[in-house]
Amino acid sequence: MLSLSKKDFGSFSENIKMKTILIAHNYTESSFAFMSYYLAQSLSNDGNRVIFISHKPFFSKPFKEIIGKGELLICSWPTENRPVKISDALWYAKIYLKYKPSVVISHFVSVNITTIISKIFSLRKVNTFPYYHTLSSQINEDVLTSSLKRNFKKYRKKLLYRWFADLVICPSDLAKEDLEKYFECQNSIKVLNPMKDRFNGKVDPDPNSIIISYLGRLEPSKGVIELIDAFLTYKSKFQMSKIRLKIAGSGSQYDQILKLSNTHNDINFKGALSYNEIDQYLNKSHYAIVPSKFDNLPTVGLESMMNQTPLLISNNTGLAKELEDGVECFKFDPTLEEMILLFEKVENNLENYIEMGIEARKTYLKKFGIDSYCTTMKKIIEN
Repeated sequence: MLSLSKKDFGSFSENIKMKTILIAHNYTESSFAFMSYYLAQSLSNDGNRVIFISHKPFFSKPFKEIIGKGELLICSWPTENRPVKISDALWYAKIYLKYKPSVVISHFVSVNITTIISKIFSLRKVNTFPYYHTLSSQINEDVLTSSLKRNFKKYRKKLLYRWFADLVICPSDLAKEDLEKYFECQNSIKVLNPMKDRFNGKVDPDPNSIIISYLGRLEPSKGVIELIDAFLTYKSKFQMSKIRLKIAGSGSQYDQILKLSNTHNDINFKGALSYNEIDQYLNKSHYAIVPSKFDNLPTVGLESMMNQTPLLISNNTGLAKELEDGVECFKFDPTLEEMILLFEKVENNLENYIEMGIEARKTYLKKFGIDSYCTTMKKIIEN
């Protein structure tokens, strides 16, 4: 088991004015985890001590970075496995007692251990801010489990949010509404997820086609099979259509989607993409589509807008509430009939996609920049 000591990190200052903040996420610049990576560095630069526990990537040895007037101490959980065991809780208890952070921000699987242990060992003095990333409807749709097990997890999470969380951070209004309805939790706040700006200029897509691209997990809640069904129906009705559908991703429906994709030449299934391939994939598209039945603030939507690619987005996503129909996106209900009408709208309004892409990037810069995210999080920490 990984153990930490002052020797591991080297000496650190004992400035009594320094606030100690713990973040449990992924210490990487890849994907939207960059939000925590950058926040940790920004807080350190302000003169705070930040303890960062990274799940992925896994660091076999802890290390320290001196940033500005502060310190950033980075380590990983005891193993590369999900931190859900008693041994993980005991390890975290030692970390908490050693550094005694006054604020704990946690994401995904780390939420349970960090939030509960921190509250208990601080005698409820610590401020805990767990994130609410995944909607209850997404879990119910994608995860096959017994009703007994599902209800147990629901009740356990309800107790966590009510007794151990000071403020639950929701990336969208939809997430906030879901949290309040499903878990009867009122102590929440909306903070939009940011996305790192990797834009290097827009590439003109194939002028002889209208390329609509899907990127993401291939799970039931994402509506990809329904998207393909609508596309095939549209193509049978309008055989001269210039629309081509590209699909990239992996998940439980991979084989089913591969089989469906092989039924039409205008469907290009690319499978999983590496992180370095995402921008080029989206940049070369006329539109990126998010056909989710339920979704919070889909990362691919932010990446598309960052790449100046307008969206075709389901009304059942939290991101749709942040956008204006006909400006940087076309909105739709994720039904067969609505998606068929959507394809027709796209085909008849192709001349607008360039301006819509420009507006999409403007919205990304205005609402989803990393600096505005850090400013909001610092206000929450201070208050």
